[in-house]
Amino acid sequence: MRKLEKPELIETIIDKKKVWLNIRESRLLYMFHRKLISWEEYEAGSRYRLMCELQGGGTGNVIKERIDNNNTDFMSMQMGAALAVAEVDEEIGEHLAQIMKLFCHYNYGIIEIANILGTTERKMSNYVHEGLSRLAVYYGYKKVRHTIRRQGTKVKRPQIS
Repeated sequence: MRKLEKPELIETIIDKKKVWLNIRESRLLYMFHRKLISWEEYEAGSRYRLMCELQGGGTGNVIKERIDNNNTDFMSMQMGAALAVAEVDEEIGEHLAQIMKLFCHYNYGIIEIANILGTTERKMSNYVHEGLSRLAVYYGYKKVRHTIRRQGTKVKRPQIS
C-alpha cells in the first residue's frame, strides 16, 4: 500500500480570491509546479486523466455537476470517454498508454512505475516525458513540423459511414 505524502501547500489566486492549493494531490500538478513539464504536457495529461476518470464512472465533482445541470445520461458519457481513451491509446501505442494510465489516472510516481514494470527510473522518466509529449501533440496543444515521416502530426483518418 502506498503511503500518503505530506501536503505541500502554495498560495494562488483563483477568481480574485487567494486560495491554498495542495500541489502534491496530483503528480502532474507537482511536476508542472516544479517546471519539470511544460504547460502543454500538463494540460494534455489532465485531459487524459479526465477521460480515464469518466470512463470509470466519473468523480464526485463530475456527478455533482451533472446533477446540477439536470443531465443524468451517465451511460453515454462513459461510452464516449471509453471510445476517446481507446482512440488515444491506439495513437500513442500500447506501452506508452499503459504508462500514461499509471501516471495520469492512478497517480503513481516514476519510481513506483519503474518498480511495477521492472525498468530503470531513468528509462521510465523518459517514457513519461515521451508519453506526455505525444498526448500534447495528439490533443493539439503542441505542433510538430518538418518531420520526415509525418511523425508527431495527427493524421486525419477517413470517416467510416
